[in-house]
Amino acid sequence: MPRNFSLQPERNSRMTGVPLNIKARTSSIGSQEQRPLYRDVKSKANMTKMIGSLIQFLETTDYSNSLSPKILHSPNSKEIFSIFEHLVRQICPTFRIEHDGMKAEEVCLNTLKMLGYSNILSKHHLLAPGAPQAWNSVLAAFDWLREEIENANDVIVHCYSYPHLTHVQFINFSVFRHDDDQDVEEEPLNKIIFELKSVIFKRRREGSDVSSNEIEDYRCRINKVLDAPSEDDMKKLYDRRNVVDKELDSLVNLDGEERSLRSQLTEMESLLKSLDGKLHDHESQIAQFKSLDEENTKVLKEIDVEIKDSEQKLASVRAKVKEQEDAGYGRLAQEYFMLRERVDARLNAKDDLIKQVEQKELEYTRREGVIAPTLDAYNHLVGSLRKPQFSEIAKNCGLEVCTYCKGFNMAKQIPTLVNRVRACVEQLTVALTTKEQRVNELTERMETLQAAIDNTELPDVQAKLNEVKAELSKLDELLAEEDNAHAKAEQEYVNVSAQRANELDQLKKQMAAEENHQIELTEKLEERIKERMRVNSYIETINQQLSVFIPYIESYFKTKESANRVWQMHVNLLRDEAQSAAQRIENKVKRALEEYSLSE
Repeated sequence: MPRNFSLQPERNSRMTGVPLNIKARTSSIGSQEQRPLYRDVKSKANMTKMIGSLIQFLETTDYSNSLSPKILHSPNSKEIFSIFEHLVRQICPTFRIEHDGMKAEEVCLNTLKMLGYSNILSKHHLLAPGAPQAWNSVLAAFDWLREEIENANDVIVHCYSYPHLTHVQFINFSVFRHDDDQDVEEEPLNKIIFELKSVIFKRRREGSDVSSNEIEDYRCRINKVLDAPSEDDMKKLYDRRNVVDKELDSLVNLDGEERSLRSQLTEMESLLKSLDGKLHDHESQIAQFKSLDEENTKVLKEIDVEIKDSEQKLASVRAKVKEQEDAGYGRLAQEYFMLRERVDARLNAKDDLIKQVEQKELEYTRREGVIAPTLDAYNHLVGSLRKPQFSEIAKNCGLEVCTYCKGFNMAKQIPTLVNRVRACVEQLTVALTTKEQRVNELTERMETLQAAIDNTELPDVQAKLNEVKAELSKLDELLAEEDNAHAKAEQEYVNVSAQRANELDQLKKQMAAEENHQIELTEKLEERIKERMRVNSYIETINQQLSVFIPYIESYFKTKESANRVWQMHVNLLRDEAQSAAQRIENKVKRALEEYSLSE
């Protein structure tokens, strides 16, 4: 039964002993006429013709073993493998039939499939060529391979006689190896270099130069295979490098700026330390003021219920101030002034009530008995001395309201009253002198404090000193006005406490601002350091990218040099083959002439 030659073989099979990615057949090379794939293996004439063509080709290509039509009519498997290896080495000089991990028949079949042989060939045909129709099928495959090799050689030598074919059409026989790191789907680099050398050889034979378009075309193809950067990419890289150099030039003074920032940071730290010391001094001064305030509060121990209520309201207002800091200080100040007016009004009302009580008491004493008009001033004095500061002095002197009751002896009691009044006046004078001495001591202490504050040369402390002077003047006025001592002292106490709290808040805010400024400087320094690190990393990436492209460029030039050497070697090989072919032809002609002469 005849074989079915219409089945297509597996094209995706891979083999390590032959060139990879050989997909195209040499039938696309040379003549445009389609050569028949099927060969009549039953015709003896056709078999004799194929054997003769194979013997002629093997002799032309210097086959090492002995040849004769008798040997090729019934060869063994060893001869078949030797002939096959010789045929394939005409297009791939590195081919060997012996390969690790594969048998010789498998290498033959895989090689034929990779070269595009579409007819079916069995392993048994190669191992047992003496079987019926076995050697005929093997001979048909060898004849096809011989024909393809001759056509490929014709294209290599005479490719320039077909100007209507492109380089892809007349060099499509995939006998070129790929590089180790090259994708098999890409175009082999040796093929591109071979085509370029062929074009250069043709132009030199014609006496012309290669056009710039062709050179650019081959350059693009080589760059695509080598994955080398284009001229635009290199230009972009150079422009990018220039930009980086400019950025580096602009960042030359980065170390100086860093040092200046560090010096500013150290100055700010020293300034913060000095401010901390001054803050401690101010706190000690505030403690002294607090001690003075405590001494003043000893005089103001007894405060009325209304004043306590006002203090509670003031405390509630302060609590509201703390809770409503975000609401604005205008509203809080307005509430404080309103509360202050209410306290002043209540104090004035209190003074009026005290006067009314004294008047009522005087009227009540008059009701008990007849009071002389001369005793009104005395009784008024006794009533005015009922305040906490002077009540003890009045009690010690025995000052009491007097009336004309029964048993009142005017001649005896009036002098005693006068003596009591004089003793009271003396005690009051002594108390006033002690207060004046105390005021003088406070004045001296304030002067020393003012001198210490003047030495610090701080405007805020000078303002505090002015405020303290104002407070001293207010204290003098309070001492001059004994009657309104309670209300004014309380008012001054509240004002001074508020001012000191504000000053303390200002100092804390100033310290917070300085700390924030220090944090900002630290963040700026960190940003500069990060920016410098980014620039350094950017430069490193550029260097890495350039280091990646440099080996490609070097390999390109090395490949170019090796391609030139290979081209020269190919030219020398072609020259040697032409000379050997001419020599063989001459020898054959001589032998033919000698045989002809002998026959005659």
